[in-house]
Amino acid sequence: MKKYLIFLVLILSHFSIHAEGVKLICGPEKPLCNNCPEYQTLFPVDKFSSESGSLDIDADQSEILSNQNYSLSGDVKVKSDEFILAADTVEVNASTERTIATGNVKFQDSDFLIAGDTLIADRDEDKNLLATITNANYQDYGSGLNGANGISEVVEKEANIVILQNATYSLCPINENDWLIKADRMVLDTQKNRGIADNAIVKFYGVPIFYLPKYSWVLSGRGSGFLTPDYSNYKEPGKEVRDYRIRVPYYFNIAPDRDLLVALTYMSSRRFVYEGKYRQLIAPKLNPEGLDSMWELEAQYLPKDEMDPGLKRWLFDFSEELDINSYFHFSAKYNRVSDKDFFKDIAQTNTNEKTLDSYFKLNYLDEDESFGASLLTEGEQIVNAGTPGYTRALEGAVSKVILTDTILPVGINLKSSKFVHDLTSKESGVRNYADIGVSYSLPISFPLITASANIGTTHYSLKNSTSITRTIGGTGLIIDFATTRQNSLFGYRVNNTLTPKITYKYRAKSVQGNIPIFDSEDKYKDIITFSDLTSDERYTGLDRITNANDITLSLESSTRNINSVEDDKDLLNMKIAQSFYADDEVVSDTVNMNYEYRRTYSDIVASIDVAVKKFVFSTDAQFDPLLFKIIKRENKISYSPSARKFISLSYSDDGTTTIGKAYGSYPLTDSLHIFYGIDKVTSSGVKNNETTGIGYENCCWAFRVAHFKDDNTDIGKGYNYSTGFELVLTGLGSTSTPLKGRIENNVKGYSANLR
Repeated sequence: MKKYLIFLVLILSHFSIHAEGVKLICGPEKPLCNNCPEYQTLFPVDKFSSESGSLDIDADQSEILSNQNYSLSGDVKVKSDEFILAADTVEVNASTERTIATGNVKFQDSDFLIAGDTLIADRDEDKNLLATITNANYQDYGSGLNGANGISEVVEKEANIVILQNATYSLCPINENDWLIKADRMVLDTQKNRGIADNAIVKFYGVPIFYLPKYSWVLSGRGSGFLTPDYSNYKEPGKEVRDYRIRVPYYFNIAPDRDLLVALTYMSSRRFVYEGKYRQLIAPKLNPEGLDSMWELEAQYLPKDEMDPGLKRWLFDFSEELDINSYFHFSAKYNRVSDKDFFKDIAQTNTNEKTLDSYFKLNYLDEDESFGASLLTEGEQIVNAGTPGYTRALEGAVSKVILTDTILPVGINLKSSKFVHDLTSKESGVRNYADIGVSYSLPISFPLITASANIGTTHYSLKNSTSITRTIGGTGLIIDFATTRQNSLFGYRVNNTLTPKITYKYRAKSVQGNIPIFDSEDKYKDIITFSDLTSDERYTGLDRITNANDITLSLESSTRNINSVEDDKDLLNMKIAQSFYADDEVVSDTVNMNYEYRRTYSDIVASIDVAVKKFVFSTDAQFDPLLFKIIKRENKISYSPSARKFISLSYSDDGTTTIGKAYGSYPLTDSLHIFYGIDKVTSSGVKNNETTGIGYENCCWAFRVAHFKDDNTDIGKGYNYSTGFELVLTGLGSTSTPLKGRIENNVKGYSANLR
């Protein structure tokens, strides 16, 4: 059974259709394509006549055979505004509008080039040209490298239809037909964008691999039909024999704004999984910075799991993005699975996810009035090794900035959130928050001095405890000594901006240990970065507000190419900062603990980022002045000249755990490349995942195989090994397969689109 299914994968991959996702083409719009030959045409393309309705005739000899019957010979060329005909001899009957050409016939119109032995051309009732060429070679040159070519005993060329008798069809370059379709008869309907072949045989390197009595495909763009199947093998926990997985998708091109993908997956250990995914554009995007207005619906269903016969496994995922008007945007997502092990057991993807999030959100934004509002409700499902957490049953927020010529700009923020937890032992309740703040910049250019003040109040209405109200005010002062000058670096003319900055923050001290923690986290727990230390608040969320009577000294040096645009990285960026505290106690995020001790100064944080051409280096370090050593660090280095040639290395040490990651791809030839990715906890030796693979690509076909090693030690199952492969033929097989998504997730920076 296994051998037959593998054979079916290879067969179906050769009569798939061209759809969204993977595009195995190197079109004229991509002139740099190392693994493609220089684009060639069947014969040199000529220009049509510039005069409508007239014929330009060039021949060595001409003869009038009878009234309105002419004979041309010797390097004949006939040009009109819609076609060009060249041959050894041409006979023209002006009364019947029939043309007969023989010997080295070359015919050209706006779409096709055809070379053959003889040609007979007529006009239909609508004056459209009808041409029949025998023993012909043809090429759809109007589509460039995307166009088809082949040979045919007879080619019948009509206005929008080409009929081929005993012919071949391939989307490979001229004279490089690694694969082709051979059929008794083919009809290429350019108006319907469809090709139909009778008694079609698919050949790969001259070897027949499949036969279909009737075969239909899309000539260009998207269309309904089979997509490239996906095959992989894997090992179930506790089993010695490896199992296999085969997925056969079918694509429905319903309309330009909607499509449907259905798939049947067979898992040898668990049996059949049914899958469907529907997408539809709803309306044009009204907000330039927003998402496309569309909705998606995906479902997977395993009616009977052979590993657990009493369990039905399923996935349901719905999402929607909608610009109601230029102010309102609606977002929705509902994502659920039958059980927390669905991704490990059935989907075999997203095994690192901890939760599935669902939400409904309505946003209102009026930038002209500096006003925004939102409504949100969310929920989550725990999957894989995740643990329950708080979710917002309902949240409403309003923000407004009041700007006038007579008073300071005033910002007002209001937010109300209802938090719930899956565990009844956890506290739940409603948190209401209000904040008002003002800021003012002194009217001097150097240094730039900005003062601010705010007061915020938070009320907790708790389900199982007494309500709590917390009101905290604060002030701040920033003195910015930024200067800019031109210089040179790495051979570039650059602007260097040096920004020494003194920041003072004051915030009142308030007991908060009895307040539950709904959505707050300590940004200092892993590594303190420059942005963490110079931000206004140590904690995310609103459940903890740190006390402050601090001075922070920071220095940033930014060096940018003078011709750089907004999204370009600095050629060199260096930062360093340290804070000094007047209070040796700080608000703690440990439940039922009000304060924790701290020194009167923070650790020194520093970072260096270098970006020169395709080389990027970055490092963040946290230095303890008391121990006089770096206690935490993150280092990253990458070199990425192309999607098929890059290397990326990273190393992080938070004082207890060290993690190393390496990703890369290297071309062995213009067509062949290897790729690799590893995510390893070096302090324990555990590999989170490891991926190795090889891919082959040219303009005609592509193949890729990948091997995966994923960690299951957290649930006592050791490592899970699996292997997948895909084969794509130019224009006949293209889709975004599960294999593609899995490779891109495990090998960061690798473009898994086979080209």
